[in-house]
Amino acid sequence: MWCDTAEGRSLQMLEKAAARPLVLKPFHHSFWVMALGVIVFAACVLGILSRPVGMLASIWPANAILLGLLIRNPSLASPAGWLTAALAYVLADLATGADLHQAIALNVANMAGVVIGFSLFRRFSVEHRHLRRARSVLYMFAASSLAATGASLLGAFAVRLSFGTAMSDAFVAWLTTELVNYVVLLPVFLAAPHLDDGARAQPAAATAVPGSAWPFLSLIVSCGAALAIGGPGAFAFPVPALLWCALSYGLFPVTVLTAIVCVLTQIAVASGALRLGVSGVAEATLTSTRLGTTLLALCPLTVASVDTARRALIGRLSHAVDYDSLTQCLARAAFVARAAALVATPGSRNGGTVVMMLDIDRFKAVNDTCGHAVGDRVLITVARAVRSVLRSDDLVGRLGGEEFAVVLARQSPSDALKVAERLLAAVRALDVDLEQGGKLAVTISIGTAEVSVRNADLDGLLLAADRALYQAKAAGRDCVRSAGG
Repeated sequence: MWCDTAEGRSLQMLEKAAARPLVLKPFHHSFWVMALGVIVFAACVLGILSRPVGMLASIWPANAILLGLLIRNPSLASPAGWLTAALAYVLADLATGADLHQAIALNVANMAGVVIGFSLFRRFSVEHRHLRRARSVLYMFAASSLAATGASLLGAFAVRLSFGTAMSDAFVAWLTTELVNYVVLLPVFLAAPHLDDGARAQPAAATAVPGSAWPFLSLIVSCGAALAIGGPGAFAFPVPALLWCALSYGLFPVTVLTAIVCVLTQIAVASGALRLGVSGVAEATLTSTRLGTTLLALCPLTVASVDTARRALIGRLSHAVDYDSLTQCLARAAFVARAAALVATPGSRNGGTVVMMLDIDRFKAVNDTCGHAVGDRVLITVARAVRSVLRSDDLVGRLGGEEFAVVLARQSPSDALKVAERLLAAVRALDVDLEQGGKLAVTISIGTAEVSVRNADLDGLLLAADRALYQAKAAGRDCVRSAGG
């Protein structure tokens, strides 16, 4: 039934899904805590293997990945979850040759940054936490900067003890490494669709913007040009293509593409594949590269986040215009426009489409004796019951007061009568609670008219169905009558 737009429905479902965090059963919680440890361990090993001799890691994804997992699933931020993550950090260092004191010193700083980041992100609204407002990326950047700064203050001492590096140099290196990984990797987790069940996965997928392959192809070409041409300006080559992607695809695909480009850029610089016109890969070069990569990532992420907020606003405005605020059925103008288009299709004129008029019996008496609050409750309850019977491609609208209209697609008159009987039964089964106690029984009357070659005008069909509705009223209500029947 077309009782709301695809975008409006997906946005409502997304907000509800994001607002309620996933609650894991004990067995599932234990499994995911173990999985968390494995993921953090693997990410740490990857970072350690990228560590030049006597320097910090060129890539350190573990902190951003851990923070992202905890934000998306706060139930993992339990004592068991934090302890498992801490053990994974230390074991990764020990497995790659570090001594115990060094491993503990370095990873206290890592854990401190994640704790700070988690505390800050939990204070954000759901919309900002999932990068769906205009300033969300700026808030994410601010929280990431504070988390990176907190970790760097502790990390500088650890690096001084482990590698003998000057504390000022260690602080800058740690800060830029943390910042680039948070800004590049964390948005992938924040914008990722819920995959724990179909209801949560649907909204995020539904809000994705369909686009052509040209933005993606231009991104590949720009990255290839950066490698081929080189020089300091090669950093900026992918920016126009990333902005094009941000305006063409959904938020989550853009976060993934941005992360891939930025991570590959860091690898290319560290390995010398991206020639920046400097001799060797000094720590100063890596620091500048990390800062440049951070700023590069902010551009497409901000554009994609703003575009997502814009589409969400348009969806809400469209829903407010097209749908009755009380019953969430199509408003009169929207119903007439869509019903006229459906009735005018060749398939409808050849039969198989039926128009119905529905009216709540004795509704004026309900308002007069029970009050308008109960009347509104009756309208909401009846509309919900009607929608529960109809299919996804049927139309239902509120024409005014207690009067509704329905268009059944691909239905013969005999099948339409069966649907009408199910509608009568669904409403008849309702019991509306009264404020003073007790229940209110509700019934409806239905009139139907079939679309035919001679009778394919919506106004004429509604008039014919309305006449049949009055016949149902005259026959005692709570029944259905067909035009010409």
